Amino acid sequence: MLLKGVVVGSIASVPNAASAAGGPHGGKTKTDESDATAGDPKHTEPNDAEPNDIDESSLAVRIVDVPDALTGGEFLEWTLEVENLTSQPIEPAIDSFVDGESVGSVTLTIGPGETVQPTTPSVPTEPVETEESVTLRVSANGVADERTVRLLPAEELDAALQFPDPELTVQPGTTVHFEVGAVDPDATQTTTWFVDGEEVGSTLADPWQAVYFAEQDAHFWQETFDTPGPSEVVAAVDVDGEQFRASWTVTVDPKGLADPSIDAVRPEPGILEFDPEADEQTTLEIDVSDPDENLDRVVWWLTQADTILGVSDVSGATDTASLTVGDELCHTCVIIPWVITGDGTFASEPLWEAVDVSIDEPAGTATPDDQDVGTDDSTGDPTAPTPPEADAPSESSG
Repeated sequence: MLLKGVVVGSIASVPNAASAAGGPHGGKTKTDESDATAGDPKHTEPNDAEPNDIDESSLAVRIVDVPDALTGGEFLEWTLEVENLTSQPIEPAIDSFVDGESVGSVTLTIGPGETVQPTTPSVPTEPVETEESVTLRVSANGVADERTVRLLPAEELDAALQFPDPELTVQPGTTVHFEVGAVDPDATQTTTWFVDGEEVGSTLADPWQAVYFAEQDAHFWQETFDTPGPSEVVAAVDVDGEQFRASWTVTVDPKGLADPSIDAVRPEPGILEFDPEADEQTTLEIDVSDPDENLDRVVWWLTQADTILGVSDVSGATDTASLTVGDELCHTCVIIPWVITGDGTFASEPLWEAVDVSIDEPAGTATPDDQDVGTDDSTGDPTAPTPPEADAPSESSG
C-alpha cells in the first residue's frame, strides 16, 4: 500500500536521512562517512561523555504533526521532535516505519537539554478503492511514538485515459506497456506506479517520462510478468494535488498474450554513420509481428538526447515500420524502437548506434550504457540485437 524505502524523486532505496539538514532547531547531522573520529577509542565528546551510551530515560520522541487522514496517492509527511533529557550530549539512532516497512533512518548528535526536529521522509501512499489505514511509527534507542493515518479512496481515472484494458492475461515473461493519459493539459501531472502494493517507479525519476508526456500525452510504465496467477498494477495520478487511481489486473497463464517481435532490420543493426553537414537522410525499417495479431505502433527513441524521433502506425499480425533520419541524430546515441500492441504487450531492442563521421573517434567506442548494439553475445549474430536492459524502464514482477 505504501512506497517501500523510497523518498521523493527517487526509485532507489532511501538514502540515510542524515544527508539532510538537522532541522530548524539546529540538530547536528552525523554519518559514519563524515565523522573521521568514529571508532577511535581515544576520542571523547565534551565532558568525556559517550554519546551512544544512552537508555530509554535519556530522550523523548514525539510525532508532533501528522494528518489524521490522506487521500490515497498523497505523500505522507510528518514532523518529529527528539528531546535530550540528560545533561550530556547523546547520539540517538532514529528509525521511521510505515506499516512495519523502514522508510528512513538518521543518527543525530543532540546537545544537553536540546530538542531538535530532524528531517523526515516524504512517503507516497498507494491510491485505494475503499478506506484503509496505515501506521506510522518512529523509534530511537527503545523510545517510540506511533500514529494511525486513514487513507481515503481516490477518484477513479477516466477509463478513456487508461491503456491497455484493465484486465488481461499474458504468458510468463511477457512485458506489458501501461499508460495513463493527461487529465488536464494545462495542469501539472505526476504518476507513481505500484505493483502488488509495492512502489516500482515514478515520473519524478525518469527523464523519458516528461518527453513521452509532452509528445504522447501520457505517462508510462513497463512491467515484465513471470509469476503464475494475478498481479495488480496501480497508478497514482496526481493532477495539481488532486488524486486519481487507475488499476489493472494482469494474470500470467501459458495460454495468454505473448510479446510482439522485431523480425528483420534494414540497414543491418550496428553502426549507423551520418554526416550532419551533408544534408543526407537514411531510411530505417523494421519488420514486426504479433502472434495475437494486434500490432498498434512503433515509438522510435534516441538515447542520450532523450528524444522521440517519430511514431509509426502498424497493424495486424505483421507489418513494416519505417523512419527517415538525418542531422537530428547525435554521436554515439542509440536508436531504440518500442513495439507496442493494442493489447499492451511490448518489445524493444537497441538497433543502431549513430556515429558522426566528422568526429575523429573510432566507431563503436562509446556505446551508451555499455550495451552491445546489434550483436547477440551468445551467438555473434549481427542480426540479433541485444535487449535494452539499461534503457527500458521496467521491473520484473515476481
